[in-house]
This record gives sequence, structure tokens and C-alpha cells, in this order.
Amino acid sequence: MDQQASDTWTTGGRKPAGTARLVCALSALAALAAAGLAGPTAAAAETRNFTLNAKHHVVSVGRGLTYNAWTYDGTVPGPLLRVRQGDQVDITLINNTTDAHGIYTHAAQIDFGSFTGHLGQKRLSYSFKALVPGVFDYHCTAQPVLDHIASGMFGMMIVDPVGGWPNGEAEEVMLIESEIYGLPDAHGRIRPDHARMVSGRPHFVVFNGVVNRYDLGHPIKIKVGKLVRVFLVNIGPNGFSSFHVIGALFSTVYRSGNPADALHNVQTFELGPGDAAVLEFRVDRAGEYPFLDHGMGRAYKGAEGIFRAEP
Repeated sequence: MDQQASDTWTTGGRKPAGTARLVCALSALAALAAAGLAGPTAAAAETRNFTLNAKHHVVSVGRGLTYNAWTYDGTVPGPLLRVRQGDQVDITLINNTTDAHGIYTHAAQIDFGSFTGHLGQKRLSYSFKALVPGVFDYHCTAQPVLDHIASGMFGMMIVDPVGGWPNGEAEEVMLIESEIYGLPDAHGRIRPDHARMVSGRPHFVVFNGVVNRYDLGHPIKIKVGKLVRVFLVNIGPNGFSSFHVIGALFSTVYRSGNPADALHNVQTFELGPGDAAVLEFRVDRAGEYPFLDHGMGRAYKGAEGIFRAEP
């Protein structure tokens, strides 16, 4: 399996290019464009193979609570998939359950029928070229899609720009905001609540699958003066996210993670379900910098954490 995954769902994956490499890459692309030969990753494109396994697995969501999740590779979120713009991407899903499951990455521009497995189908494969850089979600497409996403079948794919990220190297943080529908029984096992899924009233809202995962005892550590690059997905499946870092402004926000669609000096960024962004910031003094969904009801349900800046 040729995938780049982060065990902690905070940092990891391919390092971005430095400034000099970026300038050279952009110059080369400009020369190709002038010659009418431009195309992403003409020389550096690779074939990236990802094989994931659909399986049912009991997962912890913190506070002593668990639930029977539907997962990719036994984790929620599923593995981080990372490629470079222009790469050929081959995805295979092995279904180890008796239910129908599929996998759809928003980075793929191919027909819908490629993404969905039918009841009894044990293997699903498709290929596409990653033409557009950015950060994308992937999720199950089997019906009812709402239940499959809410039960844990989702993850993140990053398509790095062909010449690297415009602002160079940074500390990378990967966050997926998601919703959990159901209350725990006497043993702490959360029982799914389909009615609450349909009405969009989650009991918990979490980053990377766990309530208050990045609290004061488990903060995400960053460096004073160092650029921080947050890859953020709001998988929903229903609610909007308003992402904010207390004590910082986002110097650059790339909508959908695409450098061609940049905003600057942003205080809070809103993402609908199934949307994503790359957000950059830096801090100039040590201390705690809380991050949260500024929809306060969602923050109270668990969508908050701490960046701890160290010298």
C-alpha cells in the first residue's frame, strides 16, 4: 500500500518544496507554457496506489466512550492519502463486511458509478489523474450515505501543488471535523441515532474522531515564528464549520486548498459539509492558542482544541 498516513492525525506526509525549488519549478512551467507544452507534473508524475479495507470496528471517541464504527482500515478518520498534482491515482477498496460500501474522493473527476460498491461486491477499483491541487475529503457512497459518513467512513486526501506550496515549508496539521449522533448506554457504548442524523442534531462534534482530543493535556505543539499550515476538512455530514484560532489571524487561506483561490488576513473561515481549506498562520509569542468551531454549540459538543506555541 503506497500511502502516506499520519498515526496522530496532526502532522506528516510529503514535505513541501523550499523557496528556491519553487522558483525553479514555476520557471520551468512558464517555459513549458510558452512552448505550448504545459501540463502538471510532466516530468515528475508518479503512479500512486492506495488499497483500503472496509471493516466494522469498535473505536474510542474519548471520555470512556466507544461506538461500533464503519471504517476504512479500522480507524476514524481513515488513512491520510497524499499525492502530488499530476499523479495517476489508483484506489482499491476491499470490503470485509456483509454490507455494501464504496469510496469517493472529491479529488477525482470521473463518473459516479466508479465509486460505489454493490451489496455482495468485495472489491472496488478505479483510477484518475489528480489534476487540481488542494485538500479533499473521501467518504463512502453506499446508501444511506448519511449513515455511512456519520458511522465513520471518511478521510482526507491532499494533492500537493506541482511546485510546492507558495509560502514554502511549514509545520503541518491535519484536522477533520465530524459529527457523532447517539448517546452512550450504561457501558459507554454509543448507540446510533438515525433520526438525529436526518434532523442534523449531533450529540458530539469532534476533530479527528475524538471529543476534546487536543485539550490542555494533549495540545498540538507549534513553534513561535514558524509558519503553521492547517489542512482542514469538514466532513459533516450536516453542519457548517466556522474555524477560528484565538489569538491569530490566518495570513493565507486557500479555499478547497487550491493556491489559485487565496484569501488573506482572515479571522474565521466557514466550511460547508463536504468542503475543505488550507489555512496558514504564525504566532510571535509562546503560549496557548485555542482553536475551535466558532459555532459555540458545536464547540461545547467537543469541536475545540489547543495549539501550544513553544520557543
